[in-house]
Amino acid sequence: MRLPIINTDPDVMKSVTRTLSKVNRAVKASSAGGTIGNRIDLVQLDDHDRAIEYIYYQLPALIIINFSDDHLNGFGIMRQVTSDPWLNHGGIIAFYTGSNTFKKINELKNTNIIIHLHYSNIPSQLGTVLGIIRDNQQILFQRALQTDLISSLSGQFVLTMDTMLIPCYANLIANYLFNVGFLDHEGTANVSLVLTEMLTNAIEHGNCGISWAEKEDYLKEHSSVQDLIAKKCRDARIRNRKVYFNYDIHRSHSSYVIRDEGDGFAWQQYTIHPKEVDFLSEHGRGILLAKQHVDTISYNEKGNEATLTFRHRINATSSIPQAFKDNEVVECRRDDVIFNQGEASDFLYYVAEGEYRVEVNNHHVANLTPDDILIGEMSFLLEETRSATVIANTPGRLIKISKESFINIIRDQPYYGLFLSKLIAKRLHRASRGVLS
Repeated sequence: MRLPIINTDPDVMKSVTRTLSKVNRAVKASSAGGTIGNRIDLVQLDDHDRAIEYIYYQLPALIIINFSDDHLNGFGIMRQVTSDPWLNHGGIIAFYTGSNTFKKINELKNTNIIIHLHYSNIPSQLGTVLGIIRDNQQILFQRALQTDLISSLSGQFVLTMDTMLIPCYANLIANYLFNVGFLDHEGTANVSLVLTEMLTNAIEHGNCGISWAEKEDYLKEHSSVQDLIAKKCRDARIRNRKVYFNYDIHRSHSSYVIRDEGDGFAWQQYTIHPKEVDFLSEHGRGILLAKQHVDTISYNEKGNEATLTFRHRINATSSIPQAFKDNEVVECRRDDVIFNQGEASDFLYYVAEGEYRVEVNNHHVANLTPDDILIGEMSFLLEETRSATVIANTPGRLIKISKESFINIIRDQPYYGLFLSKLIAKRLHRASRGVLS
């Protein structure tokens, strides 16, 4: 795996290089003789134009950006990347130093930032973050490189007692939901916020057993509860506890189960109305935020396991590439015929919304969704008649693209040709495995 880092600071580079050396040694030691595919190789990008070119043509699944680098405008690079949804699917690790930069990073919209790392935390936390990401690459979604149709995704994270890493887990989930079009920006932020608060509660109040009163008294003299958690973790029994975070994602909804190894709490007493939530409070927000933003929330009797469900508000417009936004939009109704087998192939279609069935000689062979990105690209490019009939299974929207329009797009933005090539390679790979005829 190649890991680009947008940075010119030599001290940061040394810190990251040392960390990656440890990570790669650990991978080699844990695999028989070492597996090359698991190795992480750093690619330094020390120039704005080179960084943008690398992102355009390499489509990295993960990027490190040093937002405090005085010789690079990390925020300018982010604005350029987020202007095109096809470029804005790789995860981002944000380096910073200084509270002003941290605040500006938090104010960024439409970015796939997985975690913020202060310079001082690079040696202690970067390796762990990379391990989390590498073990969960199916969540770090890169639309153009997707290898299979995704209708659902499930798995489990096991968290240790380090609350600083909680945003990594929450943002991996939230960014995935946005990238596949299941949530808009507001919904994504809400999911990330709720999961972060609930996971934090599982460590603070669940595993550490910190009561509301104890936390309130502690915060009267301290600015953060981190030291109190560290004090609790001097007890090996507490230090070795885990938090289990299960996710089950479908197109219409996603469910999450968060379980700690503590003694539980009396969840029945928390009946405060969402309008009464004190969002500025340093404690007590988790369960109240959850009640406001989730569709259902339940607890086991003991009170150490919470189940949250979010209904998805499909956000198809967020995934339309900038270059296609001026093309004709085709509104489809259920059972509309998009094109028939044997017809001339004058257009291809970008799938913005809906599900479409593919029929060859009146036999149903596949369903296509926004995960498939395009419909009709092979016959379009080969100047052959349509090899199949495509019919709308649901209401939807397609972007109609003529050959002239597509050629002009590639002439102006050559990396779109690379997207198309990788998409066709993906389709051929799936066809060779019998996934799609």
